[in-house]
Amino acid sequence: MKTFLVTYWLICCSLLAAAQSTDSLRQALANMPDDTNRVMTLRQLFLAYYELDQQPEMLETADQGLVLSKNLNFDKGTDLFLFYKATSLDIMGRCKEAIPLYEEGLRLAQKQGDQKAVAGYYVNLGTAFYTLGQLDQALGNYLAAYELFKNLDLKQNLSKVLNNIAIIYRTQGKPDRAEAIYKESLSIKETLHDTLGMAASFQNLATLISHTNRENEALDYLQKALHIYESLGRKSDAAGCYTSLGQIHYNFGKIQAAKEVLLKAKQQSDIQPSPEYSANIYQLLGHIAAGENQHAAAESYYIQSEKLARQFSQTELLWAILKGKAQTLHQKGNNGAAYLALHEAFSIRDSVVENSRLQLMEEMQVKFDVAQKDSELKINQLSLQQRTLERNWLIGGAGLLGLLSLVIFFGLRSRMKANKKIAAQESTLHKQQILQLEQANQLAALNAMLEGEEKERSRIAGDLHDSLGGLLAAAKAHFNALPNITEHQELASKTNRLIDDAAVEVRRISHNMMPRALAVSGLAGALEDLTQNLEKQGLACTLETIGLDSPLESGTTLMIYRIIQELTNNVVKHAEATQLLLQIIGSGNHLTIILEDNGKGFELEQARQKKGLGIASIESRVKFLQGNINWDSEPGAGTIVSIEVPVSPSN
Repeated sequence: MKTFLVTYWLICCSLLAAAQSTDSLRQALANMPDDTNRVMTLRQLFLAYYELDQQPEMLETADQGLVLSKNLNFDKGTDLFLFYKATSLDIMGRCKEAIPLYEEGLRLAQKQGDQKAVAGYYVNLGTAFYTLGQLDQALGNYLAAYELFKNLDLKQNLSKVLNNIAIIYRTQGKPDRAEAIYKESLSIKETLHDTLGMAASFQNLATLISHTNRENEALDYLQKALHIYESLGRKSDAAGCYTSLGQIHYNFGKIQAAKEVLLKAKQQSDIQPSPEYSANIYQLLGHIAAGENQHAAAESYYIQSEKLARQFSQTELLWAILKGKAQTLHQKGNNGAAYLALHEAFSIRDSVVENSRLQLMEEMQVKFDVAQKDSELKINQLSLQQRTLERNWLIGGAGLLGLLSLVIFFGLRSRMKANKKIAAQESTLHKQQILQLEQANQLAALNAMLEGEEKERSRIAGDLHDSLGGLLAAAKAHFNALPNITEHQELASKTNRLIDDAAVEVRRISHNMMPRALAVSGLAGALEDLTQNLEKQGLACTLETIGLDSPLESGTTLMIYRIIQELTNNVVKHAEATQLLLQIIGSGNHLTIILEDNGKGFELEQARQKKGLGIASIESRVKFLQGNINWDSEPGAGTIVSIEVPVSPSN
């Protein structure tokens, strides 16, 4: 995403000339008094450093200009250098430090009534919040800027903020809406002959379309962008284009081509790291190395990608990087570090996708999409209010008796409203009580069902072991006692083996129905037996248990075992996996379960509709334990299931 740097400078100071030499400007400053002329010379020095991309010098100059402007009570200089300092921090990836400065500048611009500057601050705030992964805050600022640019008829600025709004839709997983807004932005840029802006739109459209089957169209857009950047000598933007090209090749399985262009982009990134694409380069190279089983190289790439994402405060990207890093560490056998990386990744993801934020974004997007209809509705409402007011004045002129009647009427209506409000509150409370009761009944019904299921399992297990097991033992004894059995030795041997196999199968089924190890050795012992049985079925299992020293309440233990049993059954029957990692971590009053396989993965919503996978059964058991479950799976990429449940030790 491009920042709004150049556009806002045009708004703030109408800069039309090229930056002057830094040496001559520093010499001029050496002999200047601390006045407004010095402030403006510092401005020119800042712009000269910007042209040279000397970021530390930019920040130092902006800081000097801001301090001097505030000492002189020079509002124009204060506004200007607030923006310059915030932008310098933003470019250096220090978004959290930039935001308070942007907000201070916004308040100053609002106080001065400078709507262009206000809109510029909104855009830069949106970009900073987007980098931090706070999409609701980003969208709110972009929409505020959109309304101002639209009212001011600033088409070039409007095209840029539309581009940023489209990025929010793309990040949210709404590609059709994002594409429409990108094309609207591109149309404005083409009308204005904004070549550089068109290149940005071409690159964004290519990145978006690359996630569909429209490979040729994506490559066409990207070649257009790359041609513009290279013809203008913009090496950094061209490197960003190569990163997008590498992503497209990777998405369509052209791994070698992806590696070549990413290494080309890496050369420019190593010279000057960019908050826009550097972390993505190393992340993609890490994916490629992991796919080629070059685990050491993959870990190195992920570490560098993680470092850059943290440096530039890219929260949204960091969780995906940590996830890839965790998988690589696990493949190297470093499961402790893998767990820590994965745990942080899930923590980041949970913080990014808060339900309240998603709901707020939906409300803002609806407001943006139906702006014209909303305007028409307001006009109609205004007209209706005006007619109602005129009617009331006519009625009021009918005389004192009419006025008294109206007073009585409105008094009664006010009382009725109050009564209705009380009734509505009582109704809402009643509905909440009913809902709570229904939930309690559902929980009780689920408890009864699960208890009944376990009793039935126990009964069937006992019958299998005691009755059918005994019958098989008796059948074998009677068979071996038959006369002339030696005359049919081969048949007798096969029959004996079949009876033995049947007895083993009965014991196995009985054990699965009600594992004896659960009562004798606790959860850890039962899971060891479970993984040993999985090993016999050809699945390489790694079991790690931490913090299970204290025995848990028996009902909770059994429920957790059933959840894990159902999950591992799915791995054996459906995942086509060869490796399974099962981690059980007890920490205080919580138990965390992580199950990861290298199977074929699945689409969660489709899986929920297939009864054979038992997704609903697993989720209902987790819900019964008042826990949370996260499914992380996609076709061809294995599955990670993370469960956290509250537990308490047995008395």
